[in-house]
Amino acid sequence: MNYGLTYNDLKFARQKLDTQKKYLEDNSFTTSSGQVKSLLEVSFSANISERYYAQLSNKINTMHSLAISQNLKPLFLTITLDGFFRGFLTSNYDKWDNKSEIKREEYLKHIPNNAVYGLLRDKINNKEQFNAKDLYNILCFQWYRFSAGYAFKQLKKSSRPYIYLKSTEPHKDGVPHMHILFWVPEDSFSSFQKDFVRYFPAPQNHKPINNSADGDTKGFQTAINNPVGYIMKYTTKSFMDLRTGEDLNFLQAWYIKNKIRRITTSHSTIPQWVYQKVFAFEQDWYHLTDLTIREPRLCEWSKEDDYFILIEDNGRCLEYDSGLLTLKHIDSNNIIKQIGEYSKKSKVIKSKFKSIPTKWINFKKTKPNLYEVWIDDKLYIYRDKKLSIPTPKPLLMKNYELLTYWQNLDIESVNPYHFAHTHNVMIERGLMDGFKIPINHNVEQEMWGFDNLYLESEVF
Repeated sequence: MNYGLTYNDLKFARQKLDTQKKYLEDNSFTTSSGQVKSLLEVSFSANISERYYAQLSNKINTMHSLAISQNLKPLFLTITLDGFFRGFLTSNYDKWDNKSEIKREEYLKHIPNNAVYGLLRDKINNKEQFNAKDLYNILCFQWYRFSAGYAFKQLKKSSRPYIYLKSTEPHKDGVPHMHILFWVPEDSFSSFQKDFVRYFPAPQNHKPINNSADGDTKGFQTAINNPVGYIMKYTTKSFMDLRTGEDLNFLQAWYIKNKIRRITTSHSTIPQWVYQKVFAFEQDWYHLTDLTIREPRLCEWSKEDDYFILIEDNGRCLEYDSGLLTLKHIDSNNIIKQIGEYSKKSKVIKSKFKSIPTKWINFKKTKPNLYEVWIDDKLYIYRDKKLSIPTPKPLLMKNYELLTYWQNLDIESVNPYHFAHTHNVMIERGLMDGFKIPINHNVEQEMWGFDNLYLESEVF
């Protein structure tokens, strides 16, 4: 089975993989403890590292445990495309042309024509040749419409949980299809089944299963004895056994050639990048995710800031900031363990002023008539021909940062508006009990918002 690929495609995929592996082997770094490691040793690449599959199995088992703890029930969906799409791969539109105009118009609703998924209706109108990625984008578009349907909206509206794992694989001729393991509240099954019929029109999806007492179809199954085994069966065969050193085959090359992900998941666990960084101190993915579900919660992360903090009920705190991972107790602030080095990348400031410019240039503009100005490496706010020193903005602070800031706030010298706003934000986030302070403000303050109030300093 070649999955629609040529031997040149296979050769290209193997060369690409060899080049990536050689690059990772030839580049190394020195850890804080003095160890020299190659990038290959820390890689989680699906086709290069044995650790990728182990971590994927861990994540899937974690999601299954979460589903059980939240009393969710499994659904197994199989999404295929109509048979006439096979002809599109060779510019054969005979089966499509044989459909009535009404059926073609109805089916075009399920085919994208936008910048995100591709101008595929235009391709059909021009009878252009499709590729496997085009067909994959059609499946993704149908899934997108399904995820915006009534059943999903009802769950989101009532803040009820759901979890899914989506695996993609090709048929023998390279046409993709999807297997999705879905955990949802059992009383929502009927709503999801109606949406499934509505958004996935291929007849193969809706063929009844013989002797099914639950009314299951080939695309929508509720009677599942081993849900994790179901999805892993389809996922595992697309991975190489790196322990045996086998070569990349046509199936694995299909994903590389068409740039298609093997498996995607819902955002139901803590992010994978957080887990990979905290792995040295805590390896229980389920426990770490459970911290984010509990209330009150003091867990947050930011990929952009390269930061996260996870605080447990007993005060045990895992904090990561720009390369430095710390295990400490939040009450005593005593450091128990620490690895890595802090290496915060400084933001590139395009320009710094020695004085207020006479002619303004289009630098960063945060609000109408409000500009950030850097003088001698210090940030000032320029508004109404005045420079002022900005106070911290509570709404932009992380929870732990805000808590520490509040505890050290000097009530005698702080701007009363800023104090009241910080007090109210603390209550909104559940960091303390009490009543909000009413703030009497003028029109300008109402327009700018309390998180943007500044303490005025000497005017330059």
